[in-house]
Amino acid sequence: MLHAFLPAPFSDAARHVQFEAVRAALAAEPQAPATLLLGNLMLPDGGRLDAVVIRPHSLTLLLLEPRGGHLAIRDFAHAAWQLDSAPLTGAAGADNPFQQFSQQKEALAHFLRQYLEAGQANLNFITGLLLFGEPVVFGREVEERMAAVPAASSFHLLADPTRFTRRLAQLATPEIDLTEADIAQLAQELTAGKVASVPETLLIPEPKPEPESELEPAAAAAGPAPAAGGGFLQQKATQLWHWLGAHDIDDLDTAPYGYEEVAARQQEKQELEQLRTTMQAEVATQLRALEAREAERERSLVQLREKLAAAPAVAPEAAALQARIAAESREKDILEAAMQASRAESEARNRELDAKIEQLSQLMLQMQAATAASAAAEPAAPAPPKPAANPAVAAGLGAEPTAAAAFSPVSAPAAARHSAAPAASAPAKATQPYARLLRKWRRRLPRLGIVAGGLMGLIVAIWAFRAATAGPPKAFEQNGRWGFLEADGDTLVPARYTSVAEFREGRAVVEKQGAFGFINDKGEETLAPAYDALNPCADGFARARIGDLYTFVDEKGEEFSHYYYNALDFSEGRAAVLDRRGWFYIVGPEAETKPPVLFQEAYSFHDGLARVKLQGTYTFISQDYLDEPNPDTKPFGRYTDAGDFADGRARVVQEGRTFYIDKSGEPTE
Repeated sequence: MLHAFLPAPFSDAARHVQFEAVRAALAAEPQAPATLLLGNLMLPDGGRLDAVVIRPHSLTLLLLEPRGGHLAIRDFAHAAWQLDSAPLTGAAGADNPFQQFSQQKEALAHFLRQYLEAGQANLNFITGLLLFGEPVVFGREVEERMAAVPAASSFHLLADPTRFTRRLAQLATPEIDLTEADIAQLAQELTAGKVASVPETLLIPEPKPEPESELEPAAAAAGPAPAAGGGFLQQKATQLWHWLGAHDIDDLDTAPYGYEEVAARQQEKQELEQLRTTMQAEVATQLRALEAREAERERSLVQLREKLAAAPAVAPEAAALQARIAAESREKDILEAAMQASRAESEARNRELDAKIEQLSQLMLQMQAATAASAAAEPAAPAPPKPAANPAVAAGLGAEPTAAAAFSPVSAPAAARHSAAPAASAPAKATQPYARLLRKWRRRLPRLGIVAGGLMGLIVAIWAFRAATAGPPKAFEQNGRWGFLEADGDTLVPARYTSVAEFREGRAVVEKQGAFGFINDKGEETLAPAYDALNPCADGFARARIGDLYTFVDEKGEEFSHYYYNALDFSEGRAAVLDRRGWFYIVGPEAETKPPVLFQEAYSFHDGLARVKLQGTYTFISQDYLDEPNPDTKPFGRYTDAGDFADGRARVVQEGRTFYIDKSGEPTE
């Protein structure tokens, strides 16, 4: 049943048309829960809301933007967005729609507190939905900018207006527990003006008698009892929450519980697993059939060969074929014999060469021994005797000793050696050319080794230089698809992806048909595209999104077993994540050994410090705080707003004053 109220038409005709489209979509939704739609709502503080949708398990603030196009976000929280290169700002001086939602959420919660009891709805779980009137294409940075702001987990961007009712159903949370009677009573109170504090401008006229606006008498009569039951259960749940020790985070600003979405995802997963099992069985059956056909064909070929061999040759072609086969067989035998003879000849030559080398080695050893013995014997040789009376001189011929005789004295042992070994001189002379050749190559080998080593070192140096300066593969586009080129221009990965990112630490994120995965610098898919969103690896883990839930994947492609409503990238060994309990930090895929320290908001560690939100204010903690939490966060105070540390300082706002602090908490320039 739909209750739709519009106190006054929108001043912007485009927003009025958009509101009517929302009304029509809610009215046409099959099996829809009781719904209260408020449009162009004036708040007591003078603010005006575009639209509010109240359902049994959701309170959603709608921001209507009639335009569409390409959305670019430089700063999700503190700067204007760009829609088709035109600024997209928020109402009432807000920089952007998210800032507008943050302001109007508190005002709406204050307004609804006079109608709803604490047991009926936790107003900290008001969600926001930016509804575009035309289709929108998100820039690549939108996902990253949005995930960097934990408070944005309760704010959603709807690119396709036709999916409005589906997205609205996904925002259900058990923290909102209203009955149909509660919603009908709230509609009646607003229209009848039963609350004195509501100004006259808020009194919504009675709706036209439409079928969806009529209350069933039985439902109206049964209204108070379900409301009381819901309040009792909520009171017991609150007591249990305090008993668990979580009373210090009573104003969590978290994402929707999404239990219906989780159940749907689980069902879808089971269906896909069943489909995968069926397909594997079918493929295995087909493979067995193919193998059976292949074996049957082989048997048929063997039988045909046997029949052909047994059949008489009835045609000249058969005889010619047989002769050719016989000739080729003979040539094959001759070739094999020649190869064997060549191998035998080669082995014989090798043996002969080995024998010659052995002989040369023995001769060289003998020559070295003989030279050493000669060198040892020559110092002990007696002095050459004086020449005896030469018969020629005695005869008066006047002859003198020749130079050879004067300068080549031969000792008796040497003469005896030369005269006693006439047979050994022939082999020694024969080995002299080989010895000279060996000595020549021995002198050359060290130089050749140095040259070869230098060339090898130069080649290695050139290869290392090219590898160091080549850089990662570069992306290229072809026919609307993306691929990668190597440093030398060769194609590493053909253009087959919808989009690609730059390489980081040897990996790049790629998109194929709306799913994201990883490839390495060799062009191999290390993680097949299967995720709705995927970030580059940080500290060994990559953040991935599956539907509206987040998880992480390690470098081996193994997925964590836990899923979160929101998550930030790992930094300095930890990642901030959000589940139904609140924000906390994890160190990896391991299960928790003790209850984590919970925060209203938690951000990544930078310079050893992380920004967190406790009891409505911001402060900074170190990793030691997570081991031993202390209510006192000194040396840091409590701030109404704060930024992360960068270059040793962080921007903070305290008592309306904006300034910077250092890592010791002291003000700095």
